[in-house]
Parts: sequence; structure tokens; C-alpha cells
Amino acid sequence: MFVYNYHTHTARCGHATGTDEEYVLAAIEAGYKVLGFSDHAPYRDYPLPRSHMDWSQLVDYLDSLNYLKEKYKDQIKIVIGLESEYYPDCADDRKELHDKVDFFLLGQHYARPDGTCSYFKLNTEEETRLYCEQVLEGLDSGLFTYLCHPDVFMNRQTEFTEVCAETAHRIAQKCVVTNTPVEVNIRGITKGLKPFVSGERFFYPHREFWEIMSCYPLKVVTGIDAHAPADLLDKKSIELAFAELEDLDLDYIKEPFI
Repeated sequence: MFVYNYHTHTARCGHATGTDEEYVLAAIEAGYKVLGFSDHAPYRDYPLPRSHMDWSQLVDYLDSLNYLKEKYKDQIKIVIGLESEYYPDCADDRKELHDKVDFFLLGQHYARPDGTCSYFKLNTEEETRLYCEQVLEGLDSGLFTYLCHPDVFMNRQTEFTEVCAETAHRIAQKCVVTNTPVEVNIRGITKGLKPFVSGERFFYPHREFWEIMSCYPLKVVTGIDAHAPADLLDKKSIELAFAELEDLDLDYIKEPFI
């Protein structure tokens, strides 16, 4: 088990539970040296109460975590970040947020900043290509510390198609060029094995996607993607994720880097 987790949400996003302090206490119990909070970043012009914090909650988010950082400094290092999609029309907002935190994660959940066209559904080839293009734009922006759940577009797919493979190759190539680590996301394990044409697979981390990623000289991060304090104590899901990918040549970042 690694000693860091930078992918931790809070109740402000509307679909996570628990207090900020409960996450810290769970991380200490789990033995983490570093806990990074990275709740879903707000959009100034697009309130998304069930998926992202509101812009008005940002001050409370920063104040609360800075208080906990000081309170628990002798037990754990706390770093403060945000997880965000990338849209060129919102680039100024993203830069403003980027400059307020210790790190900034790229997690492309929707095709539009108003929360429509979710990539968690069964994507058409056109939508998968759009996901890819948006991720590439985000990586080119230079704003992001690493790429979260790059295989999230597989969430409801039933087949790893040529377009899915093309997406994996293009994302991997761009991550190499931009020197951006990619995340093996543990949360997908909790959804269980699902039937694919090629056999049972986790939606993410998705085996066929990561077979392609392993062909490139990438740095790989593990992310719990915690939406409840108990997620930080879920060693079984971590073990299942590593078992799914254990024979692949992935260059994991094993020590804290933020």
C-alpha cells in the first residue's frame, strides 16, 4: 500500500459524505503520510450542486483544510487541491483556482461545464473522441498535476473498441510529452466486475486500457477517489486494483510527491 492519497472529496460536492476531519482521522488510521484533498472544483457561471462545490463554498473549503493542516501537522501532512474538468471557455476560472491551491487534478467527467453529456454513460464513438480531445487540451494547458481516472469513459462500455484503444494511445502519448502522471483510480473497483465482449473486467481501472498505457514511459499515481472516510480504509479494493494490473510494467510513484 502506498503512503499517499491525493484524490479525496468532501461533502461540498453534493455526492460525498463525512466531515473534513473524519477524512483526516481515517487517513491517519490507514497509515498515510500525506492526504491530499481534491474536491470537485466550482464553476463561477455554472452551479452544479450534486457534482461540484459552489463557488461560494471555496473560502470555507480552504479555511477548513488549512485549519486541519495545522491541527494534525504532527500526525499527517495535508495538502489542498481541486479536481477539475478543462474547457477552453472556462480557462480563466481554472487558472484562478489553480493559483489558490497546492495541486490541481484533471478529471474530465462531462462534455460541457453545465454538467450535461456525462462520460459515465454508454458513450458513442463520437463522444469517446470528444472525451479524448478535451483531455488532450487539458494536458496541453499546463495547469494540472496529474490526470485522474483516464479510463473513466469505459464506465458503461461493453467493448474495448478501436476508438477506445485509439483514445488510450493518444492520452498516453500526450502524457509523455507533457510529463503528466496518470492515475490508477481505485473507486472503479467498488462497481465490481462487469461483462465485456472480451470477458469480465472492471470498468476502471480497465485492463485493456492499461495494457496500452503500460507500453509508454509514464509515471503512474494511485488515487482512492474517496467519497466517504471509510474509503480510505478500504484495503481490499486497493489489492483488487493491483491484482488486476499486477503483471503490467507500470512505473508507480510510490512516495509522496506533493
